[in-house]
Amino acid sequence: MADSHKAKMDIFKEMLDNEEFTNLTLETEDGGRFKVHLEVMFAKSHYINRLLEEASEDIMEEAITIPRISKDTLNAIIYFIYTQNLSVKDENVQNLNDAAQQLGISDVVQLCKLRMEKNLTVENCLFRYTFADKNGYIDLKEVTKMFIIANFEKVQGRDDFCNLYFEDLKSILIRDSLNVKEEKTVYYALMKWVITDQSNRAIYLPALLMAVRIGLCDFTFFNELVCLNPLIISNEECHTFMYHARQLFADMQQSNGDQVMAPFNASHPFLRPRVPHEIIFAMGGWSSGSATNVMETYDCKTKRWFFTTADNFPRAYHGMVWHQGKIYMVGGFDGQQYFNSVRSFDPVTHTWEECGCMHVQRCYVSCVSLGNYVYAMGGYNGRFRNKSCERFDPATNQWTLIASMNAVRSDASADVNEGKIYITGGFDGEQVLNSTELYDPDTNEWTLIRHMHNPRSGVRVVAHHSHIYAIGGFNGVNRLATVERLDIHINDTMWHDVAPMMGPRSNFAAAIVDDCIYVVGGFNGLSTISSAEMYDPSTNTWSAVTDLNLNRSALAACTVFNIPTASEYTFLGMYN
Repeated sequence: MADSHKAKMDIFKEMLDNEEFTNLTLETEDGGRFKVHLEVMFAKSHYINRLLEEASEDIMEEAITIPRISKDTLNAIIYFIYTQNLSVKDENVQNLNDAAQQLGISDVVQLCKLRMEKNLTVENCLFRYTFADKNGYIDLKEVTKMFIIANFEKVQGRDDFCNLYFEDLKSILIRDSLNVKEEKTVYYALMKWVITDQSNRAIYLPALLMAVRIGLCDFTFFNELVCLNPLIISNEECHTFMYHARQLFADMQQSNGDQVMAPFNASHPFLRPRVPHEIIFAMGGWSSGSATNVMETYDCKTKRWFFTTADNFPRAYHGMVWHQGKIYMVGGFDGQQYFNSVRSFDPVTHTWEECGCMHVQRCYVSCVSLGNYVYAMGGYNGRFRNKSCERFDPATNQWTLIASMNAVRSDASADVNEGKIYITGGFDGEQVLNSTELYDPDTNEWTLIRHMHNPRSGVRVVAHHSHIYAIGGFNGVNRLATVERLDIHINDTMWHDVAPMMGPRSNFAAAIVDDCIYVVGGFNGLSTISSAEMYDPSTNTWSAVTDLNLNRSALAACTVFNIPTASEYTFLGMYN
């Protein structure tokens, strides 16, 4: 049926191009004139339909003028009616939407809404939010609002941020999920908005200040910037906020001495932490002589680890990736059995599922997510180590073998950068490796590239911007604290040493949150450990962060982001 309709419309389009059998003329106020087929327009436009029903019999001999629609817009809509193709851009979406509403062409209205939901960027989200609000598109408004909340750090820096209405700004600032590294960003954003039109917006300052969780800011910031702000000082309605804020800091100072620290409190508006958009999930591992099924999540806003939904099956030396809304746990070892099985966890529904099995049993496996696939590389099956690789397609629940690596590798590590897989280090059964390979999925080929300075097994590889980091591991003699990195944008470049970790570790987990690299757990040469560290590439420094609740090595971790249930895995979910 669809094919016959398309064939019919193709014939009409050809006749339109040749002006054959056209029997209706549409004009616009800016000089546009279009000869069309009454049958086609009657079927698609409620406006034309109504006009024809109300008009005299000789209307087909007259031109119909369509008010308030430009010739370019009407031409685009006519083209869509005949071809189902429409170019919707930020520059023309409002005109197309208004014209479609006027002409009663619901397909165009829906297409405008759908196109506005796709390809949201920091540059266009505020325009699209305003567009949705103006046209009463509730679903589109919520989608763009969530994008603004998730990307607030960048969005608030734009000039058009100040075009938001007060109620819209307030509704964004009060959200638990507002994504800011530091609470003072909220203060700076609202002050920027007020100052843009100070005479008309100063009245909103008291209400907006209440959106700032001031107890999460440091005392120096509060004392030297907020307290001395002339707009706040001169606004009597801000005095209540300031009184309670001063009292809070005084109470905290009494409790903590000279060090004023925020004791997070889900019930206190000044101390309620935000919900992070990036959460580290750490699963499984080897602890107290056996594999564990423990899963912990890390809340970077409160710097705490929390136990959460555990799998029924313990795993160690497994792979783990975040892919298309699910966490995949790949292969591994439970103390008795080497696995080719794969399980997925949905953090929204809190459910585990069995997935298709790999062709090969793999512990000490390296895993990544790239495009539509989960990749598994190398590993150990209890008898021998291998260089085979395969990839999983969730759409078919099937694994497919791909090109093998140049080297046999178990206990290596891999990550993805700019559409390529980088894998380095590992153990081939005889020696610890320092070699590195690159996989191009377009050609299905592995290429050896620059070797690391040090051989490393039990290493962790992390891709960060244009660099590949190789962190820690075991060189065959000692556990390593050293870190080296490769710049993928420089041809034939060498690996370069960067700051070492605070302590040695191998067989640990690594993940990126807030543009920093976290390493957790592992083995230090004497025992399994629970310690965690954070590396800031902008300063080339490591710092200690909160320990895991359970010391373990051979664990795996990944960063989960932008899930609607994020609060359930963080402070607010545990203490709200």
